[in-house]
Amino acid sequence: MRKRGLSGLRTLEVAALAGVSQGAQFHYFPTKRDLIVATIEDINQKMLETSRTRAERGGGGGDAISQVIADASEYFFSDYFFIELAIGIGGDEDPELQETVRAMTRDFRVSVEQAWATSLTERGLPQPLAADILALTLSLVRGFAVRLLIEPDRKRITRLFKVWRDIVENYIAKGARQPSGPTS
Repeated sequence: MRKRGLSGLRTLEVAALAGVSQGAQFHYFPTKRDLIVATIEDINQKMLETSRTRAERGGGGGDAISQVIADASEYFFSDYFFIELAIGIGGDEDPELQETVRAMTRDFRVSVEQAWATSLTERGLPQPLAADILALTLSLVRGFAVRLLIEPDRKRITRLFKVWRDIVENYIAKGARQPSGPTS
């Protein structure tokens, strides 16, 4: 799908790549849509389990923001994200598939974000501050992933992630003020 897009996906080719007969594939996935949904669901579930484990373990050492960035980068810089994004914004081909993928992706990412929010609060950050830092960090990672389409400079992105981490750590170290709610 990443190479050819949704319309270029051929189930016969998928069966051959998977090493199964087309009949076996059709038995489990009667339509191309069924195959796509099952694949995205499986990938999201595996990535969710990995992210939850990392968040519960504190990410495996190091500072929290770097761990969130590394975990988010694994997803947002992957083909899976770009495939989900293409389906999510290209729903004119199959609006039902678009909504199904959007809902699955939303549920997956909300669960990942909840796991990291819990991890950050367990490390001593007040919940509102943890939620804000997490939202900003994930938006930054997602934005840089999309930016690769126009500026594929991974070294610069890595450097800017370190700058962001330093900004957040300095903000927290200086006794970050609690968010006071929406402002106008």
